[in-house]
Amino acid sequence: LKGDGSEIVLDLFCGTGTIGLTLARSAKHVYGYEVVPEAIADAQKNAQLNGISNATFVQGDLNKINETFGKEFPKPDIIISDPNRPGMHMKLIKWLLEVKAPRIVYVSCNPATCARDLDYLCHGVEEKGLRGCYELKRVIPVDMFPHTPHIECVCLLELC
Repeated sequence: LKGDGSEIVLDLFCGTGTIGLTLARSAKHVYGYEVVPEAIADAQKNAQLNGISNATFVQGDLNKINETFGKEFPKPDIIISDPNRPGMHMKLIKWLLEVKAPRIVYVSCNPATCARDLDYLCHGVEEKGLRGCYELKRVIPVDMFPHTPHIECVCLLELC
């Protein structure tokens, strides 16, 4: 983040709010979305316990978004997406390509679905009539599970 408190952060698949709450003190506002109601309750408690008042957490299934998604918050300056192993649903990818946030940080526990989703965001999906509009700037692999084949990837995309 710039650090001047001017940016809107959208934290998709936010879980208990760990990433979004870490950024909240440098952001104007953080909006977090998660399907698990208990995780949203914990995210709200975590914000309160840490004295963070500029974070809003919403329970919702990002695999079932419709045309009203995104109307309840301002256009994000940065989007954090940390999907589960199957990656992002095509509806969400379409929305990301339409909203055109300046930056996306994609955190993935599955390199295969990460590669697929990054390809869609950067190059589009011809058969769906979607044009890619991002450039992959950096990928950082993180070996959080030594001596296993599992790896996390943190990817920075910027709007072209």
